[in-house]
Amino acid sequence: MRKILVAALLLISISTYAQQLEQDTLKVKNIEQVTIVGDKAKSIPGSGQYISLRKLEKLNQPNINNVLRVIPGVNIRDEEGFGLRPNIGLRGTPVNRSSKITLMEDGILIAPATYADPSAYYFPTFARMQSVEVLKGSSQIKYGPYTIGGAVNLVSTTIPNVFKGFAQISYGSFATNQQRIWVGDSRKNFDYVFEINRIASNGFKQLDNGNNTGFDRRDVMGKMRWHTDEKAKITQSITIKILNTTENGNETYLGLTYEDFKANPNRRYAGTQRDVLNLNHNHISLTHTIIPTKKISINTTAYYSNTFRDWARANSFGGQSINAILGEPSTYPLPYQIMTGQINGEVGYQSAARMYDSKGIQSTAQYYFNTKNIIHKLQMGIRYHTDQADRYATQSTYQMTNGTMIQTAVGPKGNQENQIRSANSLATFISYDISYKKLKVSPGIRYENILLEFQNYGTVDNARLGTNLKTAKNNLSVLLPGIGLNYEINTNMGAFGGVHKGFSPPGMPSLTSTITQAKFESSLNYEIGYRYNNSGLNVQLVGFLNNYKNILGSDNISGGGAGTGEMFNAGNAKIQGVELGMEYDLLHKKNIQSSLKLPISIAYTYTNARFQETFVNGGGDWGNGTINKNDLIPFITPHLLTTSIGIENKKLNATLIGRYTGETRTKPGQDNVALPNEITKYNEVNSIAGFLIMDVSANYKFNKHFTLFSTINNITNNKAIIANLPQGYRPNMPLSFNLGLKANF
Repeated sequence: MRKILVAALLLISISTYAQQLEQDTLKVKNIEQVTIVGDKAKSIPGSGQYISLRKLEKLNQPNINNVLRVIPGVNIRDEEGFGLRPNIGLRGTPVNRSSKITLMEDGILIAPATYADPSAYYFPTFARMQSVEVLKGSSQIKYGPYTIGGAVNLVSTTIPNVFKGFAQISYGSFATNQQRIWVGDSRKNFDYVFEINRIASNGFKQLDNGNNTGFDRRDVMGKMRWHTDEKAKITQSITIKILNTTENGNETYLGLTYEDFKANPNRRYAGTQRDVLNLNHNHISLTHTIIPTKKISINTTAYYSNTFRDWARANSFGGQSINAILGEPSTYPLPYQIMTGQINGEVGYQSAARMYDSKGIQSTAQYYFNTKNIIHKLQMGIRYHTDQADRYATQSTYQMTNGTMIQTAVGPKGNQENQIRSANSLATFISYDISYKKLKVSPGIRYENILLEFQNYGTVDNARLGTNLKTAKNNLSVLLPGIGLNYEINTNMGAFGGVHKGFSPPGMPSLTSTITQAKFESSLNYEIGYRYNNSGLNVQLVGFLNNYKNILGSDNISGGGAGTGEMFNAGNAKIQGVELGMEYDLLHKKNIQSSLKLPISIAYTYTNARFQETFVNGGGDWGNGTINKNDLIPFITPHLLTTSIGIENKKLNATLIGRYTGETRTKPGQDNVALPNEITKYNEVNSIAGFLIMDVSANYKFNKHFTLFSTINNITNNKAIIANLPQGYRPNMPLSFNLGLKANF
């Protein structure tokens, strides 16, 4: 027996992503270990929220930004209005390109290069997801590498238990349209699902020359699974998943000056007419699941993905940088007029081609056993992961001629950026849940060993012969302990809490000096919470505190910097706050036997994020100059509130949802708020005013096969400034509608 147990424990040490399996109900045909929270959000020793398929069907939102706001603790900065490249932060982590949270699809890392170049310029098409999971607090210690804020797991279409199909078609404002179809089945030993999804739009921005400002994104996905008979002595399955995503988007980094925004917030300058994003993403994974005994389960996945993205765009007019022109248009009247197509002149145009590769093998395994009244669950694992970003940036020249950009010179490949960023990581964890009566204690520990390598070939060696090659390496290891507790006060309420050490990798090593090498970011994170669920009322209240050491900033154009990509430390910081989530059916007690419901929900987050040291910052997303102790950390919104009210019966459901984003600092400081206006210069603005966006969604079910649905976004046509990044002021999507039909067969 001892040998069997030792062998089982050795097998268990194979993964970083523990999938929550309940062994007494497992059937191989239903094993698709992708969830990290699922319906267990009420019992985990940490803050976990789950957005189900049923809720997504009510909201009819292809934009993940609009959906994630129903979860407290999630901070989002909008950018292009459709949510194709969301900027997501959790519990005060920076939002820029979602680079400081762990992003997963079906339990597998999805950022193009999670360690080497984490900015998520590729993000999965949300329209093909069937649920979303968000994990914060001590429970997310298993889901690194970014364990300070939390993890987001997107669950794609799963293989159905019986033959089933689904089709959806919709059309709306700005010629926004979607076509989606999937079909799947589970047979005796072979199961499958195949899906095709397309979402496209002409765009709501209005180019000076009238050209298209939209996008066209297409996905093809397939999952096939072989499995043993359900009555087999040892049940197991092998699943292969294949995905291809392509996008052609007429998208730009460039926003507007304040005066131009007030005149027409949806305008796009003539100087952005050639701005375009081309993207191609391929993914393949092979998953093996085995249940050797009733108490042991092992899940192993090998995965590979490659992503190509080239975001080509104008970055100077008349020899002046875009930030200089936006900062003082009156000082640079000729460059501004070239940018707007009013006069002829030179346009600097940069193609930023990047090829990402990401691959690895991970496994999860669990061992359950009981000792009298104590229930034990042991999870251990290891993941080996490598990723790489191959970056070329090429500057060419165009001439603005009578409002049209004409290419006049093609620059040598890589004349602006020519580098390779690489990372290798080995991550392991051990998690041990001990349950006695109403108390669950969950200690755990995570270990990360990371090797980061930077190769910069310079801007004149486009063949990469190595004549000007500069290299740097950084090897680091970190041990991350944590413990969580969950106590079931009674059947209706519970309390939970935890403390864990959080971690973020430091980015590429410095090529200039080891003294300026950024250190990895760490924090000591605390949370305490309360849950209540009874008589139609579901409440979760959480308080959190994150004490940072060596908090990291970055220098990216998308975050308002110069674009060097360098990371830098700012010493200690403190981020603390409160999260409140509530759902209630107003008719629960009055109409217990009735099918009529009147659900309401509230998601509120208060966050106070401040630097704890005085230092001189060298640029990037926190700007230049002295930052003082107790200055607010930029882009972390103190007050976020999402509320909804709905009405539903067997045939109809309708939901009105309001999302309030409070006043947000865009530069460090403590007082003297400077909002955008006619007098304040762009570079002197330090805050964006709060705004409220309201949407409504409705579904009418004709029968079990067909459902008519509609959404109206921004029903008040609010024209607020939602961001001042990457370059200039940006609008929310204006009043828009969408009408569609869903079919189940």
